Amino acid sequence: MMKNKIIVPTDFTDAANQAIAQAIVISRKAGSTLTLFHVISSRDELADAGTKLNTKADSIRHNEGISCDVLIREGNLFDAIPQAVCEKDYDLMLIGTHGLQGIRQRVFGADILKLISRIQIPVMVVQEASPLVENFRKIVLPVGGHDNFSLAADAGLLLAAIYPGLEVHFYSIHKPGFEWSKQMLANITETTKKFEARGVQLIRIKEEQEGFSAGYASQTINYAHTTGADAILIMSDASEEFHYMAKAYKESVLLNEFHLPVLCAGGSKEN
Repeated sequence: MMKNKIIVPTDFTDAANQAIAQAIVISRKAGSTLTLFHVISSRDELADAGTKLNTKADSIRHNEGISCDVLIREGNLFDAIPQAVCEKDYDLMLIGTHGLQGIRQRVFGADILKLISRIQIPVMVVQEASPLVENFRKIVLPVGGHDNFSLAADAGLLLAAIYPGLEVHFYSIHKPGFEWSKQMLANITETTKKFEARGVQLIRIKEEQEGFSAGYASQTINYAHTTGADAILIMSDASEEFHYMAKAYKESVLLNEFHLPVLCAGGSKEN
């Protein structure tokens, strides 16, 4: 059951503004409230951060008609953001990443995976150049062998509840000599049942391996792009069987060259 609350961490950059813009679109569709969140490193930053956050929140309330509040915490963002998410019981987090280049790369670039792996609710990651998606019509969900893969299905169902008619492409790549684990087969069966029970269109897509990249990220990204998907849905953490390549795979998807938003699920406070 949705609590109709969305949180957006911001560092006042263009990438963060793109995440806020996408959150506004989703909030309007879902009837959700918004929280703009900023982490300061010292009390000296409080006044300036408060002014910026409140100015943006006022604009959202007055121009968009969306309930929007602000939250500021002092500390390390890798601890402060997961803590804030747990305390306020949100449905969804949106966050911007600066991609492969830029001075803020260390904070919201390569380390975006480190952060989202600690968030226990679905997280939508958008790039500065990501398109503003008004209506999510199609997403790609790669098959996974995770013990908690049901959380990816739940994230997809959350998006489908906001956007009725959402089409989910349940995607896998056949690799010569590869045998699927019992867990992966069980995940396919259970995910299919879950989507069918909710009346969400799940289309099973199987492709032959075309080349090699970390976890076959390039082929997955290219499929999402060529099929016109609005987003890719992945697990935040690594499955046991593909742990050795999971980080490179996930970073490639998160920073994909087509700037597709990426919905992530399955983070844990233990990460």
